[in-house]
Amino acid sequence: MATGKITKRAVESIPLPSQNKRTYLWDDTLKGFGVMVTDRGARSYLIQYRLDGRGSPTRRVTIGKHGSPWTAETARDRAAELLEQVRRKVDPFEAAKALLADQRREREDREREQAKLAKLAFSVIAADYVTASKKTLRRWQEQERIIERDLTPSFGQTPLPSITADDINDCIAKAGKRASSAALKAYSALRSIFAHAHASHRRLFPASASPFGDVTRPEGGGKRSDFIANNELRLMWLACGDLGWPFGPIYRLLLLTGLRLREVAEARWSEIDLEGANWLIPKERMKNDEPHWVALSPAAVEIIKALPRIDKCDLMFSTNGKTPVSGFSRAKSRLDAAMLKIAKDEAEKAGGEPDDVTLPAFVVHDTRRTVARGCQIDAVAPEIIERMLGHVTHTKSGLKGVYQVFEFEDERRAAFAKWGQRLAAIAAGGANVVQLREVAA
Repeated sequence: MATGKITKRAVESIPLPSQNKRTYLWDDTLKGFGVMVTDRGARSYLIQYRLDGRGSPTRRVTIGKHGSPWTAETARDRAAELLEQVRRKVDPFEAAKALLADQRREREDREREQAKLAKLAFSVIAADYVTASKKTLRRWQEQERIIERDLTPSFGQTPLPSITADDINDCIAKAGKRASSAALKAYSALRSIFAHAHASHRRLFPASASPFGDVTRPEGGGKRSDFIANNELRLMWLACGDLGWPFGPIYRLLLLTGLRLREVAEARWSEIDLEGANWLIPKERMKNDEPHWVALSPAAVEIIKALPRIDKCDLMFSTNGKTPVSGFSRAKSRLDAAMLKIAKDEAEKAGGEPDDVTLPAFVVHDTRRTVARGCQIDAVAPEIIERMLGHVTHTKSGLKGVYQVFEFEDERRAAFAKWGQRLAAIAAGGANVVQLREVAA
């Protein structure tokens, strides 16, 4: 049995054994640490040990192949850790088996999840829905045209559990640009597809998983107002103070930045530069798979500065320090109730009848359209607004692609600052603030 100091030179100088044989070199300072060489030249670090001394079976655990990341030094450190486990009567062989079993279970779980999501891909469910509709709907061909024209381009192979209310609102809004009736038809067809999925895949996709709780049905007789008017904006800002953390700051940041709900709710501290008033969101968190830069207005900076921080947690909004905040539908209901309460209290103080007070319905996604509408009032160019909202998809890679993320930097920063000032005036009840509804669609 060859022994010697295991070093890089020593490992690489071990001659190859004859065919189907293996050669070992055992370290002369760390007992049980060795390197194995096969007839094909593979060199692997390992440990050899007996858990209960003489008479007990010899076991070996492979550390890894010689190279990156396993060098003679790193393998020696790992071997020392494993041999210390042996000294404490912990069997590394069983630990390795358990790790492999866990990895196998995780792989099988991922494969099952992927198979589940493949069954729930929008294109698959939509095609199945059309096939079923041929037997039950007289106008099934119209449904098929709506799906092909308005729905499939937005959702494609996306699994239904991954489609959010924001995604649906975007899709419906896009159809609504053509005609209000198109928005209603897209909404109805999509809801029918989800209902079909709930019925045919109840175990995989229960009705409780539907995102339609925060999707407002478009009006058939005309285009629904898709932005929030000044009075409701004022009430929303005030109600956020009553909601408190985390959703109060989340909703206020939505109003100030024009971001989507999950883009704010899943924000990371590592994305924020408070000193420079910058927010750079990585492409993995953006709908268009592009990094997105937001110039934070002074009001947005103040909100972020006031947020509590969880020790060793990068998430800005989390109740457990491990996952982003959730419960968006319940939070929206609380916001609506808080807004209505403020409106009723104000009516009563003014001598009116609180029971007569009602407020227009809106969805959270309308905050994006409201930011766009406010910037239109301030004469911000359409191409600037598109970049503020992250609608632009960059086509260039490398240095030019990076520059495109910050296109019109000064103009966007000025627009965000001006919108923040307008929003502050609206929240304060400024009488001279131009009404958002006065701008033509």
